[in-house]
Amino acid sequence: MELKPKTNCVSKHSILNNKYLTIYHQNVRSLRKKANELLSHVYSDPPHIICITEHHMNLNEINLLKLDNYNIGAQFCREGNRKGGVVMYIHNTINFTVTDLHKYSKDKDIEIIGVKIHGSTSIIT
Repeated sequence: MELKPKTNCVSKHSILNNKYLTIYHQNVRSLRKKANELLSHVYSDPPHIICITEHHMNLNEINLLKLDNYNIGAQFCREGNRKGGVVMYIHNTINFTVTDLHKYSKDKDIEIIGVKIHGSTSIIT
């Protein structure tokens, strides 16, 4: 599934050319049928990073969900239980590396992911 916002994200901000980094976070309680609604909240002023918690999807579903102008930065999907999960979408003009925090995540206890934005500090959610 590919989602496309109504405006061009790149023209709205020059990524990291200013001192501000915008992060949008939403606990969606299942992203499967809410992805278009989510994008409607951010299309007029797209953030640099979109963090989604409680996406309720498995790894295959997350990898199929493409947000136009964004890359999956990091993700966690529950292995033994349903629901939960966290994913971070990073604007495609931002250079980043994934911070491996998988060993700290425990289903139904703590679900944690992180990225390091080059030229910035780590972002953990």
